[in-house]
Amino acid sequence: MPVVLVLLLAGTWLLSGALVTGTDPLTVAVGRTAVCCLVLTAVAASSASGRADLRRVAARPGSVWLLGLLGFAGYAAGTLLSIARVGTSLANLVVALLPCASVAVGALFFGERAGPRGTAGAVLACAAGVGYAALGVDADDLDLVGLLPVAAATIAFAVYGFLYRQRLPGLPPLVVLPVLLAAATCLLLPMSLPALIAHPPTWTAVGGIVLLGGVVYAPAYLVQHRLILLRGPVFTAAVQLAVPFTVRLGDWALRTAPAPSAPELLLLAVCCAGIALVTLRPARTTEPEPDPSER
Repeated sequence: MPVVLVLLLAGTWLLSGALVTGTDPLTVAVGRTAVCCLVLTAVAASSASGRADLRRVAARPGSVWLLGLLGFAGYAAGTLLSIARVGTSLANLVVALLPCASVAVGALFFGERAGPRGTAGAVLACAAGVGYAALGVDADDLDLVGLLPVAAATIAFAVYGFLYRQRLPGLPPLVVLPVLLAAATCLLLPMSLPALIAHPPTWTAVGGIVLLGGVVYAPAYLVQHRLILLRGPVFTAAVQLAVPFTVRLGDWALRTAPAPSAPELLLLAVCCAGIALVTLRPARTTEPEPDPSER
């Protein structure tokens, strides 16, 4: 499941990168969110039990709007606003701190400690992610104010992971996500309207947004939220740090970028080591059963 999540999220980066070159980022954000919502709603509503569960989720408006803001609308808006001001590399540098943010948020506000092994792995993976993002950073472009939106978005998503698992634990992601995505679409739409009116997307872009939201993001969100429920936010955040490296390898495979450099490969290895510390559980040693004849 973690490998599937990394591959799906890498696909979202590659397709999103192609779309935002000719379409406003907020248009892509609201479009992919709305399409993903429609697809998952159709699947969830195809059964009587699914429709009943959708109503159960919608009956919790406080949690729905809060989680929709923190995990989707706020995260998308914060990252996109920073990308527009400071560029992708600097924004990704902050996003790479998500595992450490999750460790801190869990310990400070939710009473969940990752333990020495998990904390060390999160720090190691974050260090590699930050180092990788720093390779593309121009020091002259450093803008602390421009980094504030993505920093807020990263913390918001860390809080979202714990709140989601705490407030909606007994409901499958398939029925929770459509409701949260509907709330996020409502929150994103006012921000994206000026760009939609001034620069409406082409039909080619519309097709790409439908593909992005319905075919790539929908299964990615399902796997991501399943992992949050099963293994926790820190585990899921650590796994997602492999995504930028996977995108880099994908660009190389597609011949849209040169082969990875030695520093990039070294940081990939360090990141994988950190992720392994967080995600791989140490083997438990069991005491041998006593021989009955020795009793």
